[in-house]
Amino acid sequence: MLHGSPVSYVQVAAFLVMSVIFFLFVLRALAARTREAGAKADRRSRIGIVLQSIGIAAAGFGFVAIRTGAPNLFDLFDTAVVVALMGGAVALFASSSKALGKNWSLVARTRSDHQLIRTGPYARVRHPIYLGMLLFLLAMAVAFDHWPQLIVAIPIFLAGTIIRTRIEDRLLEQNFGQAFIDYRDSTPALMPRLSA
Repeated sequence: MLHGSPVSYVQVAAFLVMSVIFFLFVLRALAARTREAGAKADRRSRIGIVLQSIGIAAAGFGFVAIRTGAPNLFDLFDTAVVVALMGGAVALFASSSKALGKNWSLVARTRSDHQLIRTGPYARVRHPIYLGMLLFLLAMAVAFDHWPQLIVAIPIFLAGTIIRTRIEDRLLEQNFGQAFIDYRDSTPALMPRLSA
């Protein structure tokens, strides 16, 4: 199925507005990047980027039937879910990219002056930006009522995420040795532990 039931314009508008905010933070992080001679990059992470992008696109692919009448209680609930998921996505990306500072990059790489960040969202998960991207994917499926697409979208997105996290973890282990191993062993990759 490439489309779901008609959805309220309110939940679609909430998703679109918060998507703009999300992408403004992405643009801010891109603008703050600095090039550095001597950076060690692993271009294979681009495969992960492509798969994550396909997963997100799969969640949004298809027709969206929008109702323009007054929203009902279910519409308001769906809108609240969209706002919560997108709020999490925005907060995770904004705080994570800020914590990373000059370490942030699209492609997996370490700088010669790279720092192992373990504060902010990195105190709870090693890859909070990917968790934020997963929340974005879920928010899109709720906003557009594309639940069936999640059967395809989530596995593709997670396959890309696994590729990226393994490459990034390998680079960080090579750069930081035991300090990263200790961090990896005590901090989950993507989903925070419920207990503190």
